[in-house]
Amino acid sequence: MNIKKYNHIFIAILGLFLMSGLIGCSKDAASDGNTDSAKQKPTEGGTLNVAISADPDTIDWMYTGATVTRDVGWHIFETLFALDKDYKPRPMIAEDYEISDDQKTYTINIRKDVNFHDGSAVTADDVVASIDRWRKVSSVGTIASEYIDQVKATDEHTVEITLNQVYSPLLADMAAPKSALTIIPEKIAKDAGEQPLQPEQLVGTGPFKFETWDRGSEIVLAKFEDYSARDETDWGGLTGKKVAYLDEIKFQIVKDPQVMINGLKTDLYDYVQQVPPDLYQMVESDPKMDPVSYINGYSTITPNKAKAPFDDIKARKALNHALDKKTIAEATYGNDEFYHFDGGLFDPEQKELYTEDGTDGYLAYDKDKAEQLLEESSYDGKPITIMFSNSYPRYEKIAEVLKEQLEEVGFKVELEPYEWATYLEKWQDPKNWDLVVVGWSTRFSPSELGMLILDTNSSGWYNSDRWEKLLNQWSTANSREQKKEILAKMNQTVNEELPFIKVVNESTLDAKSDKLKDYDSWVGQRFWNTWKSK
Repeated sequence: MNIKKYNHIFIAILGLFLMSGLIGCSKDAASDGNTDSAKQKPTEGGTLNVAISADPDTIDWMYTGATVTRDVGWHIFETLFALDKDYKPRPMIAEDYEISDDQKTYTINIRKDVNFHDGSAVTADDVVASIDRWRKVSSVGTIASEYIDQVKATDEHTVEITLNQVYSPLLADMAAPKSALTIIPEKIAKDAGEQPLQPEQLVGTGPFKFETWDRGSEIVLAKFEDYSARDETDWGGLTGKKVAYLDEIKFQIVKDPQVMINGLKTDLYDYVQQVPPDLYQMVESDPKMDPVSYINGYSTITPNKAKAPFDDIKARKALNHALDKKTIAEATYGNDEFYHFDGGLFDPEQKELYTEDGTDGYLAYDKDKAEQLLEESSYDGKPITIMFSNSYPRYEKIAEVLKEQLEEVGFKVELEPYEWATYLEKWQDPKNWDLVVVGWSTRFSPSELGMLILDTNSSGWYNSDRWEKLLNQWSTANSREQKKEILAKMNQTVNEELPFIKVVNESTLDAKSDKLKDYDSWVGQRFWNTWKSK
């Protein structure tokens, strides 16, 4: 497979976080923040004020996998298929589907009562146009596109996808919560083409519709009165029945965590993102606040392989052996409930995707070996640059400790901090950096691993026949055993070729008002099926 170059770094980046799996939240549970809520009847109406730490560059959930885009976008848009609470693909806008005996033809029936925010009803032509755009602008869609021969509408509510060869991850790709296959009106899909959707084009089918965006300040969504809900109440995740109890959601940009907490205490905000772990006890002990925690991918260090010194595998191995990850984690996260050492590409909670096989080289700390490898490498002694965004304190701390540890084995190091938008821009040019520090939120298939998309800035210009071959094998594997074997080889490849170095699995701490009821975070913040008490 010739994987296309894809230059949107941010497939998700920013480890910002997601997925259920509470840790130590004795007062609250993300599945239900209030023990008395089951006794209360949901209240309709009200405005929910949500403090988020970064302003998205776009709310086009198909165009980018950035977490901040997704967190806003999945209230507006919906997908043909979506993951349930157990990460299994289920129909969302689709009603049902059939796969031909040769596994090359997918016939998808579309629900007949799904409305767009502009008042029109979803048709097969809208779905075909959305898939066509997804194949061009989504990092997941570009991979799936290699296997798609034709997409056509066979009647007003039926779409047929024909593959050029068997591709077992197709449903998972269409359900991916990153760079998602959002269904938008045909005209908007064609007008937008390969450019991100403009604010006036943010038309989806979700329970909330886009209203306004004051860049750098707030994004406002309003309840979609004509929303077409599914009936299933037990699916959870991103599919099943969704009810918008709230009249309005305001995502407000607040960069200072202390300001967020103070605002939560004074009812200025109802939900705040990314609370530093060292504030956990403060949140836990306050009767007006509930902690919300969930696993969120992992923090990484990515070497730039497009130039010296890290185009040399010995320099990358020296880097890997120089890292005392336990010291980095203690300095960065403090509370050990918010980080975990694990060398796998997926989280242990993802039972179908996780294996620890192939991770032996994950904790490779050995200063003597690092010094030896650096001496044997082509490193010329010139300062290397570590680039990071100072919009996220934990990545700033990792960069600071990383600098100390690399200098101990002989590297000369300079730190290059930038605010998020500038950081993303700088990331695209290999001349600007040698190492980047960033977090990658939870992924749901090998096709979604944006940090390994070949020859892109997001992967640090990784080029590997070995990885490409494994990704191809994954696409045709049918049995669970085959997939586990491939996943172990994928782990091993990353730990040997070092396209990036995983630091630790992260858990994110958010906080909410005790007035927010029946709240279920799952993979990030979702504000349907939840309501505010008076």
